[in-house]
Amino acid sequence: MWKSFLRERLSWILFVLIWLSVIDALLLLEYDIKVSSTSFWYLNLLTLCLLILFLLWRGIKERRFLKKLSLMLRNDAYDLQEMQPYVRTKAEEDMLSLLQHIDRVYRRQTHALHVQQREQQEYVTTWVHEIKTPLTAMKLLINAHRTELYKWPWLKDIEDEWMKIDGLVDQNLYSARLQYLEKDYQVQAVSLSELVFPNVAYFSKWCIEKKLHIDEKNLDILVYTDSKWMQFVVRQVLSNAIKYSPLEGKLSFFSEETPKYVKLFIADQGKGIPTQDLPRVFEKGFTGNAGRKTKGATGLGLYFSKKITDALGHRIEVNSLLHEGTTVILTFYKPNSFDNLSKM
Repeated sequence: MWKSFLRERLSWILFVLIWLSVIDALLLLEYDIKVSSTSFWYLNLLTLCLLILFLLWRGIKERRFLKKLSLMLRNDAYDLQEMQPYVRTKAEEDMLSLLQHIDRVYRRQTHALHVQQREQQEYVTTWVHEIKTPLTAMKLLINAHRTELYKWPWLKDIEDEWMKIDGLVDQNLYSARLQYLEKDYQVQAVSLSELVFPNVAYFSKWCIEKKLHIDEKNLDILVYTDSKWMQFVVRQVLSNAIKYSPLEGKLSFFSEETPKYVKLFIADQGKGIPTQDLPRVFEKGFTGNAGRKTKGATGLGLYFSKKITDALGHRIEVNSLLHEGTTVILTFYKPNSFDNLSKM
């Protein structure tokens, strides 16, 4: 602070020193003026002391203003009107006026941006709800003609594409709701089977096509969570597990319970994830080497899953060995030992 202050006031200091040098030169060169050496040095010392005292006085006053301003600007909930009592000079007043003007412009632009984002969000949410109607109708038509698949084998391809579209629409809908999750959740006792089996049924066609063996153990344990949001999380995890599972592979669902938490394990026998990619699997848009080779990979499923589990006070982890499979672990803390859910 003081270094910058002295550097900015260098012209003042130079002016006083030059003026003092001129007076000294006049006193020394003018024969008619008789000044003793004691008075000469006293004049110089007094001038320098006054200069130092003046700089200290100005520095302390400006430091109060700048320190208060710095503290307020570091705080999100600042009010520039509080700076008014600290204004002492016209320069400080002009600076405060400029900051207030910038603040008003910023607030107007931020408000306009928020309004625009809210309108866009409402449009996307409405669009997603509307497109669900024809998607549901398509699913009913596919189911109605399921017995005639031998006549129309291409119907299987249509159903595959329908599932992809439905999954992406669901992902879009939940991403739109994610910022309002704290207003759109209901914590209640839910069994792990209620989170797993509806999603297994949803992906039953893919499981049958890949001849996957489903192994489940001890899923009747109750956890406290929001069923709708956590079913979406399980769906994202299961979608990846099926996508990267080999033919005739196995999907395993099992749990572990302790006095403090319940863990749900979802394991596959797929390609696995390279060790260097594991720390990044929850990053937005990260697909890894496997994702680059898979058409339609968005890298958003685990990103949204992490956001949701964090918001609900749960935990999600991924363990994997290359060519040996991947295990996703969902941890649900018990309310009597972990207070995250009650804090929301």
